[in-house]
Amino acid sequence: MDVAEIISHHILDHDWGLSLGGWRLPITTHSVTIFVVSVLLLVGLVYISRARASRSGRLLTTLAESYITFVRDSLVLPNMGAEGRGFLPYFCTLFLFILSINLAGMIPEMKTATSNISVTAALAICSGGVILYSGLKYHGIIGFLKGFVPSGTPVWLVPLIFPLEIISTIIKVCVLAIRLFANMLSGHMVLLCLLLIIFIVGKMHIAAGAGALLPAMVLEIFMTCLELLVAFLQAYVFTLLTAIFAGSVIHTH
Repeated sequence: MDVAEIISHHILDHDWGLSLGGWRLPITTHSVTIFVVSVLLLVGLVYISRARASRSGRLLTTLAESYITFVRDSLVLPNMGAEGRGFLPYFCTLFLFILSINLAGMIPEMKTATSNISVTAALAICSGGVILYSGLKYHGIIGFLKGFVPSGTPVWLVPLIFPLEIISTIIKVCVLAIRLFANMLSGHMVLLCLLLIIFIVGKMHIAAGAGALLPAMVLEIFMTCLELLVAFLQAYVFTLLTAIFAGSVIHTH
């Protein structure tokens, strides 16, 4: 197996779909990861909500409250204002879900589903729905459409500015999907390539491969720690940008 095959096998999704009466049920490594993470989060959060009486339950409840406070005071309220309080459950769920999937990719036999553009696109569409709903809820259809035209724009520029602003909003949603996908995919490719250095050099000469072992492993450990940081950072940035974009349609020009 050459290097390209090893990389593609590690990064690409694998379909174990079932055919049922002419219908195909797609079951992939990424969908399994998403399902497992979703179930664990659901069970864990239900447990935390019901375990307040015990000592460990109080600790978990305190951590959950601190997390909600962090999302509310650092992400939602500064960018959406008081209007963002109603959207707090979505942003708490979004941050925790993306973070959990990012970290799941560090577990053997599991993969980072956010390195799949289909997954990040679905997350971006959900955020796009929140952005659209925010504008319609607080401004109505007419007011929301007026928000695409900055105040003071000459009438003759409106036919040009209006479609450009709509395209700009669509691009923002696309950026959410692409940047999360690209960052998570590239991080895992770097980790894998560092490991492959050992085998590539060792194939040329055994002594050279042994010499490359220590530097490659040091870099691997460093990049793994960096990848853990990136997992948190990308979940934070995706949630932050969603809040900023939603706030921009609530508080228009």
